[in-house]
Amino acid sequence: MPGSLSRQPLVTSVSIKRPLTTGFRLLFTLVILLTLASAGLAWHSEQEHKRAKQSARDLNKALAEMRTTVRAASEQEQLLSEQLRQQQAVLDGLMGGDAVLRQRWLAERVAASVAVAEQALLVSRNPQSARQALQQADTLLAAQPETVWQPLRRALQQDMLVLASISTPDVPGIYLRLQGIGKRLATLDLPREVQQRAPADTAPARQVTEAAPGSTMARLWDAGVEHFQRLIVIRHYDQPVQPVLDDARRQLVRDQYALKLSQAELALLRGETVLFRAVLEGLSVQLQQDYAALPHSTLKPLLNELAALQAEEVRVPMPELSTRAALDVLLPASRGVL
Repeated sequence: MPGSLSRQPLVTSVSIKRPLTTGFRLLFTLVILLTLASAGLAWHSEQEHKRAKQSARDLNKALAEMRTTVRAASEQEQLLSEQLRQQQAVLDGLMGGDAVLRQRWLAERVAASVAVAEQALLVSRNPQSARQALQQADTLLAAQPETVWQPLRRALQQDMLVLASISTPDVPGIYLRLQGIGKRLATLDLPREVQQRAPADTAPARQVTEAAPGSTMARLWDAGVEHFQRLIVIRHYDQPVQPVLDDARRQLVRDQYALKLSQAELALLRGETVLFRAVLEGLSVQLQQDYAALPHSTLKPLLNELAALQAEEVRVPMPELSTRAALDVLLPASRGVL
């Protein structure tokens, strides 16, 4: 008999589980990493956006404060301009209404410029600065139509012409030349040893008088005189012997030269021509004495440079301004004020 149908197997499908391949694992890992990177990038972008918005708010706040400051400054400028216009209107009214007051004001302006020019000549001894001050006064008077200012302008033109013809000494150049002499003297060497010279003549030979054989006292006297003469030796030289200088004394001599050059530089800056030339002359004499043993080719350039510096004029006499006299004539009442 055939078997019962109820005993037949009921399995209709079979599922087989396979392990994940290496490529699929790598792909899955890559997808996860890309997702994390995208999330991090989105978070970073969000933070940057927040910071940018905060910076924009700060900038807007600063811009508003700046606009407020600029507006206040503009209002202050307008106020000052208005005050200046009012003062100018008052001044124009005074000048236009009173010719004497206007003349006095112009004279005081010119007197102030002349005082600046006189200070430049007396204090700083600068004719160029004095000429510029007089030029400002002449420019102010050139715009005036009155003929009363013509003598004053003539005096200004004359003073400016005189100041333009003054040639000032080259103080920086002379100062650098003095420093060059100091550096050259520092390289020269003073004598260290005495040169051995043969004496021109010696003392005459001593002659001992023979005493009589029986004179004991005479022999003793001659022996004593001969012994005493041996203690003193006199030699005569053709040229004087130079003294020996140790290091301390040689440095002292160099310091003396440096001090004299500093004195000459100070006289140059103060414009004292007499003292400047006296110091250089003394330096030249001492140089010839201390360095007499040097070759002529070494010592002669230094002496020539010192002689050339002595011929320099370090103080140019400054003229008196004739504009001051013209002002005194124009305003006699202000002689003690201007």
